[in-house]
Amino acid sequence: MAEGGFAYFRSSDVTLQVKLLVQQLHGSVPAMCASHPPLSYAAWLAGACGVAPHDLHISAQLLVHGMPLGQPERTYSAAGSKLRWNEWLSFTAKYCDLSADAALRISVYGTAGPREP
Repeated sequence: MAEGGFAYFRSSDVTLQVKLLVQQLHGSVPAMCASHPPLSYAAWLAGACGVAPHDLHISAQLLVHGMPLGQPERTYSAAGSKLRWNEWLSFTAKYCDLSADAALRISVYGTAGPREP
């Protein structure tokens, strides 16, 4: 290949497992009125929902043709209050198994108390 050239691979040729790095949830919830500043997700979850940041987990599900492909993968806890996981989720599917319309559904779950999702 010439210097500065472009290399590519067809996804149908990639036999690696699909992986997702879940790092952190960041941002803020918009203010409800002008006199209140926006809240961080951690503050909003604690105040509005009664969920501590360490009680959150992430669920990720691969979808092909709108249907689930395999089981969802999950994180289980965030260390501290900064909503950070830094955890790899590995799926059983390989890149070559995915169709052009493949999608990833990511959900954030929390518990407000024992056995209260």
